[in-house]
Amino acid sequence: MNSWSLLHDHMNEPKDEVLQVGTEKELTDAERKEMIAKLEVIKKKNFQSVAIACMAEYSRVYGEMPENESWMFMEAEYYGTGEGQTVCLQMTQAEPGHKDDFDETLPYPDNYKTLTTQAYRAVREFHDNFGTWHLHGLRFHTREAFFTKYVNQLPASLVKLKDQQCLLEYHSELHYNFA
Repeated sequence: MNSWSLLHDHMNEPKDEVLQVGTEKELTDAERKEMIAKLEVIKKKNFQSVAIACMAEYSRVYGEMPENESWMFMEAEYYGTGEGQTVCLQMTQAEPGHKDDFDETLPYPDNYKTLTTQAYRAVREFHDNFGTWHLHGLRFHTREAFFTKYVNQLPASLVKLKDQQCLLEYHSELHYNFA
């Protein structure tokens, strides 16, 4: 069986009712809240899957991430014939601070123990900055590889901070089209 057959079979599998598109049914408030809750769970699982895949590729390409590295260096490139090219760059420490990063139902001080990984938080931030589409080509890099590959696209002030330990969040999107 070839990959197209597998894809066709996968596309024709029965789907969970919450994921069906094209229904004309009006949702009650309770149904809407239930659907949003289900979609949030799916979104978190997808972020985790992307984070795991990115870290696996990072390990395969660069080896294990150094324990003393506090930043995540990320990029996604998209090419489309007639659509041009988009390059999304992000540098983040992906610190915990989102409500999903902690279990607030636990008593103090356990309610401050982080539940999410730095890679998960970085993927979530990348999604917040660039949207779902660019998660498809997301890659994590080492500090050296990131700055070597993108030195011409980064602000000079950021390049000067390359080896400094400081709190820093950076993201940019470059799109160009010669059509």
